[in-house]
Amino acid sequence: MKMVLGITLILALWSLTPLASSNYEVAAKGYDVIKVKNGDSVWSIAAKFASDKEDIRNLVMAIRETNHLNSNAQIYAGQELKVPVAGINQQ
Repeated sequence: MKMVLGITLILALWSLTPLASSNYEVAAKGYDVIKVKNGDSVWSIAAKFASDKEDIRNLVMAIRETNHLNSNAQIYAGQELKVPVAGINQQ
């Protein structure tokens, strides 16, 4: 019985994880569409848009989520990406 209860609790907490991943996309007032250049990475693009008060990792995650990129976040020159901007919730 305890094992079933423990597994149920783990599954319940695991199901909430995507909700806590990033609030950038939800809080964004809009998006800038940029064209990826040779040598760009999601991190370098996020660095251009993030303010000093923001955690750049959250913006990287938001860019990945917005553009449906996998965990490798591989991008290529000429690709267009949407970058969440303005009114971003910094959590």
